Amino acid sequence: MFGSASLTASKWSHSRVSWIPSTLTIAVGITGPVAGWLLDRFEARVVMGTGAALAGAGFIFASRAVTFSEVLIANLILGVGLGTSAWLPASVVIANWFGERRGTALGLATAGMEAGGMVMTFLAGYIISRSGWRAAYTVLVFPIFILVLPLLVIVMRTRPQGDVTLTITESSRSLPGLEVSAAIRTRAFWRLVIAQLTWGLSFGVFIHAIAYLMGIGHSLQFATTVVGLVAGLAAIGKPVMGALADRIGGNNALGISLLLIAVAINLLLGARTEWLIPYMLVTGLAAASPAALVPMVAAETLGLKRFGTLYGWIQVFVTLGTFLGPLIAGRLYDLTHTYTESFEVLAVIVVGGAVASFMCVAPRSVSLRGQRHHESAV
Repeated sequence: MFGSASLTASKWSHSRVSWIPSTLTIAVGITGPVAGWLLDRFEARVVMGTGAALAGAGFIFASRAVTFSEVLIANLILGVGLGTSAWLPASVVIANWFGERRGTALGLATAGMEAGGMVMTFLAGYIISRSGWRAAYTVLVFPIFILVLPLLVIVMRTRPQGDVTLTITESSRSLPGLEVSAAIRTRAFWRLVIAQLTWGLSFGVFIHAIAYLMGIGHSLQFATTVVGLVAGLAAIGKPVMGALADRIGGNNALGISLLLIAVAINLLLGARTEWLIPYMLVTGLAAASPAALVPMVAAETLGLKRFGTLYGWIQVFVTLGTFLGPLIAGRLYDLTHTYTESFEVLAVIVVGGAVASFMCVAPRSVSLRGQRHHESAV
């Protein structure tokens, strides 16, 4: 994770060290369906509290790891912990608690990832420069056990308190929406899958952005500053797009976000000139907003009855896209010796995701607001 550069400098190759963030990403992604299934059956404080404890254990194990295999196992544990305590579970809880302002709430809640990520990165970088990567892993354990875990256990609830005699599973049955078997037969589910996959693939551009900017004449410091500022702007973009979704519908806001990502990719191709600032603004507004908008669309189209399980499976596809996107961009660069074709291909793919998003509407057989519709879901 944040110790990758230090590990490379000390004893392991770039190729081996690249497996560390990849392992973390894959672990978070494959944990999604399990975490979602658990959240449909157990209180969020139990699931997220266990996940936070696992994340803390992953940090501790990483701080004491000696071999490369031990570092990978530590990041695997950390990824499972994050997958059951962070992004996906938080989206499930927000979707259950908020109705009319769900987009704004999801935008604000998920914006914490970017804000917290920047703080963690600066803190970890400072500690690594002073005491090494082991110390950084050790220090970052303390917020988990002192702040995060107690708050999750004491405060977190899956949904507003109803009949206290009902379990989470029993109360879920009374919620509007589809069972898993019915949901996966709807067009809405697969259109969300397409949107998630294409969004994940677009990260291939972001991952290669530093190399691209350096290739057209910018310095490493300038390129990393641009990417860092884009990540920071995403903390503003999510609430903005979430508020827009509350006004025009989650599927429309998601479609607009994906179209803006395609526009941003083309702006990046002109980043030698004045197009760089518009690129940063558009990317900051749109690039991370699907993290808030996809769960909103899932709740609007498939309902809350099995929301955790369904969103967990949908989440797998953004992980797949995030894994494949950089590989596609890199392979096309090797074939053409330029990023132009690879970025353009990914931009076209993202436009396809935008079309799927605009078409993602609730099946007429689903009653989401107490009204019954009669048209087939497929």
